Amino acid sequence: MKQTKEKIIIFLYNRLFDQVNQSNFWLYIKDYLKDESNPYQFHVISYEDTAFPLTKEQTVLLQEWQNQGLEWTPLKWHQGKELSKKFLDLFNGFLAVVKLRAKGYKYIVTLASVAGTFAYTYSTVLRLDLFMYSFEPHSEYGVDNNMWSKYSLQYKITHFLEEKAAKSAKVIASGTVFMQQRLENKWKTKAKFFKIPTVANDKKFIFNEQDRIETRKQLGISEDKWLLYYPGKFGDLYYREKFAWMYKWLKDEEPRLHLLIVTPHSDAEVKALFDSARVPSEDYTIAHSDYIDIHKYASASDFAIISVPPGPSKKFISNIKVGEYLCAGLPFLITRGVSEDYIYAEQKKVGVVVNDFIESEIKKAWPEIKAYLERNPQELRQHCRAIGLDYRGFDKLNKKFKSALVFLTTKKGKFN
Repeated sequence: MKQTKEKIIIFLYNRLFDQVNQSNFWLYIKDYLKDESNPYQFHVISYEDTAFPLTKEQTVLLQEWQNQGLEWTPLKWHQGKELSKKFLDLFNGFLAVVKLRAKGYKYIVTLASVAGTFAYTYSTVLRLDLFMYSFEPHSEYGVDNNMWSKYSLQYKITHFLEEKAAKSAKVIASGTVFMQQRLENKWKTKAKFFKIPTVANDKKFIFNEQDRIETRKQLGISEDKWLLYYPGKFGDLYYREKFAWMYKWLKDEEPRLHLLIVTPHSDAEVKALFDSARVPSEDYTIAHSDYIDIHKYASASDFAIISVPPGPSKKFISNIKVGEYLCAGLPFLITRGVSEDYIYAEQKKVGVVVNDFIESEIKKAWPEIKAYLERNPQELRQHCRAIGLDYRGFDKLNKKFKSALVFLTTKKGKFN
């Protein structure tokens, strides 16, 4: 007799092919889909942006997943930070979840805190068991980065819902012991906690000598350059002007340095940012990449940067980039107090820690950065990758994720 599969809603408040999803959470789902004994029926709800239609390659992948049993409901994402836009997205998501609840779906799994707070409202009304993956206090990030006032309505509503969601969930996964302490000691949640840092695609992010040679040649960066690497954005949750000045201070210390920026920002915007710090355009290279080719830039580089400013809430962050850097063999620069990443950087000898991106800190850190650049590159890459696999490797963390889903779908710990 064929066993009935447990029906699980995967609720994403982003695009199905958003890089943050594909390089992290979706690795687990793909592993289930390719397993013929997969015990779950997944139905994904995502919010699609008309500015990013599916490519031919993505359409092929989607069809493959659907052939493996995946079901998908794409909703329209309403651009803008106004609460009215969020409430419209919230309402449309509710209608989609109601239809699935009527079809026997009893569980809902979310990625990140915004999706978690949406799903909290659905799970309360529709009696769904909630599993929040990568749960972090985004409301507090907004305050620490001066995006919101602590007295703003948006912060108050978001923070209130984050706490309510945490207290309502059956399962929570987050990347740090600090989040575990917050949930268990301060918020007194009953949820089962699984410590699961953001996972790295360690089969993709692995050093490749040919990628290094070809990418440097394509970009016109000679092998005698020490290449610093930053794939990401500027502003909001990340440094902006201070990033450009950080590089200038390092470049003042060592002319051999070159900076590789892989970013969604326009060339003109990035150039204006570095012009403001008086960094000549020949001292850095701007590139753009989709997720398919992003790993090649890591192989081309020698040292990477985490561009997260310090702040009380930053200890809860779990940077995807850290795992990708390490698995690709790259040590990194990071600010103190960010996740457990800065602890790993110091204790495992895979990075350099500063208090802030200010001149005195950066120049004080340069000798330590230089020491990494002068090490035997093959030995350094092997060391970083070994730490990366232990800290963020897929095989290790996949076991934890599977345990979390088992807990979600069993009666053990079930709440009334």
